[in-house]
Amino acid sequence: MLKTIKQVLITRDNMTSSEADDLIADAKKDLNERLEDGEMPFDICAEWFGLEEDYLEELMF
Repeated sequence: MLKTIKQVLITRDNMTSSEADDLIADAKKDLNERLEDGEMPFDICAEWFGLEEDYLEELMF
């Protein structure tokens, strides 16, 4: 079972819960803007978090 994006950021990057929440919120905003522009940014998790596409579904919902 995969860890959540937040769990990865906290354990791997030593972020606080609040810092992780803020970064995830920024990434979600970027994702939504790109989707509205007609993009399908499959690599957004790699860009923002250094994670595989497996985490994209979590970011979308």
